[in-house]
Amino acid sequence: MDFDLAMLAGAPSAFLAGCAATAALTPALRQLARSTRTVAAPAEDRWHHRPTPLLGGLGVWAATGAVTLAVTPRASWSQLTPLLIAGSGACLLGVIDDVLRIKPASKLTGQIAVGCLALVGGGSVVWSGSAALDLLLTLAWFVAIVNAFNLIDNMDGLCVGVGAIASLFISLGLPAGSPMSIYAAALGGACAAFMAFNFHPASIFLGDGGSLFIGASLALLSLADARDHPTGLVTLVGVPVLLLLIPIFDAVFVTITRRLSARRATVGGRDHTSHRLVAMGFTERQAVLLLYGFAAAAGMAAMSMDRVQFREGRALAGIVVVTLSLLAAHLGRVRMYDGGDFISLRDRVFTPLLIEFTYKRRIFEVLLDLALVVLAYYGAYVIRFDRELPQYHNLLIASLPIVIGCQLVSFFIAGVYRGVWHYFTTNDLITYVKAVGLAVVSSLLALLYVYRFEGYSRAVFLIDAMALLLLLVGSRFSFRFVKDLAGRAQPGRQRVVVYGAGEGGALLVREVSQNPRYGYYVVGFIDDDESKAGKQLSGSPVFGGLGALQAIVKRESIDLVVVSTSKLDPSRRQELKRQCAQSGTRLLQFEFTLRPLDDFVHAGHGQAV
Repeated sequence: MDFDLAMLAGAPSAFLAGCAATAALTPALRQLARSTRTVAAPAEDRWHHRPTPLLGGLGVWAATGAVTLAVTPRASWSQLTPLLIAGSGACLLGVIDDVLRIKPASKLTGQIAVGCLALVGGGSVVWSGSAALDLLLTLAWFVAIVNAFNLIDNMDGLCVGVGAIASLFISLGLPAGSPMSIYAAALGGACAAFMAFNFHPASIFLGDGGSLFIGASLALLSLADARDHPTGLVTLVGVPVLLLLIPIFDAVFVTITRRLSARRATVGGRDHTSHRLVAMGFTERQAVLLLYGFAAAAGMAAMSMDRVQFREGRALAGIVVVTLSLLAAHLGRVRMYDGGDFISLRDRVFTPLLIEFTYKRRIFEVLLDLALVVLAYYGAYVIRFDRELPQYHNLLIASLPIVIGCQLVSFFIAGVYRGVWHYFTTNDLITYVKAVGLAVVSSLLALLYVYRFEGYSRAVFLIDAMALLLLLVGSRFSFRFVKDLAGRAQPGRQRVVVYGAGEGGALLVREVSQNPRYGYYVVGFIDDDESKAGKQLSGSPVFGGLGALQAIVKRESIDLVVVSTSKLDPSRRQELKRQCAQSGTRLLQFEFTLRPLDDFVHAGHGQAV
């Protein structure tokens, strides 16, 4: 995918026209859906809670097609034949499903038929060199992507937003003024405009007509560059996958988790990536925006995997894939099914491999570190040699097995695999620093022994050490970071201000943030030490002293004041009680003590002052 600013020549007009057409059509379609009662009713396996009009996808389809034909010269219309067939056929199939509720098998048959018609129109890609196999692989890609977009249409704004992001990246990557580029820009504009109606709370849904249309269009558009300019296998597969990574990730993740819980993948459910993010504590909008961010990052990785910046693209793609792997680990910890689903599977004779991964997470850690070692080492070569990398490619390949072996063994010796990620501490950081130091030194010694270090650069290993430490610590800290971030977003939590910005206050924040049973969210601190005012402790601000308490309670909507220090003289205690009574705020004392077992009281339990 060659990027050039000249590619923007035909895109803005198509994008803006797509926006305007969709904005004009959508209100009328919303009224039509209401009058014909074509609405999505709330159901147990659906996310929305009120009847919502469907048919919004018709507006996206009509705007995309009309704008594309209007902007594209008539002589080039023949190049759009596969797209128009695929998009229109998929949209028609989806609308029929919206109105008549056809069976999954019938819908799949229709998708295959639409894909075959598109291939007859010239949509096939050279994958293997065998014409018959290439047709089957292209058809499989088409059907898979259509269903993947249908699956991510599970939360307000998600499908159409991801579709808009992918469309715009595809438009930028195609030749300037080409019909495919214009179609992608028009689709991106139509999706972007529809987001105004579909973002939470949605007033109209795409329906299957819209999600199948977007999926069918992007399935072919993502292959357009490979069809016109055949490239290597990595680019041929990697670029389309990255462009559509979020729907592919969600489809694979949901299929695996449903398979492991003995549920059918074709049956709807509230167990998708977006639903799990909400279950972790993110709001619906935050979950959707987070997935937008991943889609944009994957799109940038795809754009960089062109003929000019291929090496950087590989490194960026690796970072995106590793990040999504960590996301999968986070999401996998969210229990969406009853415990009996997994227990019944464990009793089977042939236990699926992924069940073993669930119960042996150290395997995941080792595989993750394997990816991090390769990514850091390759990235070090890219940074050090840049365009001269082909000259050192043989050295990289020859040394890679040695580096992998030495560094993974060093991680094991240093104790990297003994820690618990959810409680990442300074001691863990010291362990990782030692592990990385041992890993790099052992790699250097091994290369010195095997190859006498001839041709190798010491700067590569210095860069490798820094990159590896950053990746290693970031991957471990991500669990605590995401947990804290999701905890802050949880609705309904009581807002707390802590009296005492010291060690006790920091301990209280950690206890509250890591223990969701409290249902508290620490907004900030007050402290009698005026020098602490305006500073931060554990990420929360110190507002001031006791005299500012009532103003803080009113301004920050505080529900609870917790005293974290035991060094509170009687006069201050009485003043604190008086101010809390005047503002109607509850007051608790935080204690952390060691007591005999017979007198045991759970440490950290709040008691009334």
